[in-house]
Amino acid sequence: MARRALSGVDDVRRTAESIAKGAFESRVPVKGTGDEVDQLAVAFNGMLGQIEAVLCSMKEITDNIAHDLRSPITRMRGMAEVALASRGSVEEYETVVGRVVEECDRLLGMINTMLDISEAEAGVAKLNMERFDIAQMVRDVYELFQPVAEDRLIDLHIDIPDSLFLSGDVRKLQRVVANLIDNALKYTEAHGTVRLSAESSGTGVALRVSDTGIGISERDLPHVFDRFYRCDCSRSEQGSGLGLSLAKAFVSAHGGSISVTSTAGAGTEFVVTLPHHPFPGR
Repeated sequence: MARRALSGVDDVRRTAESIAKGAFESRVPVKGTGDEVDQLAVAFNGMLGQIEAVLCSMKEITDNIAHDLRSPITRMRGMAEVALASRGSVEEYETVVGRVVEECDRLLGMINTMLDISEAEAGVAKLNMERFDIAQMVRDVYELFQPVAEDRLIDLHIDIPDSLFLSGDVRKLQRVVANLIDNALKYTEAHGTVRLSAESSGTGVALRVSDTGIGISERDLPHVFDRFYRCDCSRSEQGSGLGLSLAKAFVSAHGGSISVTSTAGAGTEFVVTLPHHPFPGR
């Protein structure tokens, strides 16, 4: 009877040994008896799934750093070598140093963004949850981008209720809205229109950012949320290709969803749906 009762513990031991040898996909068999040992197996498998997600995320960060950060580092080294090889003036040296500092700041921003995405995707991001008026937050972002829209001769419209309360991390959701508006303005030509709206969806809040810009092709549409993915039409614009990945990761961390519809040459619409009572890390 003791051996039968402890057989489940032996399964946990064998699984732990397999993982120690590198078989991270190993899981403890769940027999469905519902007893304490079976509950232990379910909890153990849940922990393993979380650990495997973190490890995969770390590997992806390493691959991204190796692939996508090599070019800017090479550029900085090239600028420094040219400056050292030439006998330029102090002003020329200052120009080179300034460009290197700008590249360093851009690299740090990319690294921090990648870490934010990985933490959110792995379910370990720290969310400072509070109840707040998301309508006011959207208005604040709108006012921030209004001068940018005016400079580019783009009509930036907003359609939101007086108040719309939600529980969530204000700063992270603010970055989501800012990234979507920034993208919309970036790919909308002069005299175009960008619309920002928010409404109650019954179980939560729906945010919409639409534009009359250049749109996204059918080939690119399935990949717009991938890290570092740049559509053909966006390669002429400055950017890291991480903004939409970050938006999706933060929205998912709140238990919400983000979708996109677009027609090449006719515009794009992003829809963010957030629950009133999110489950962080889901």
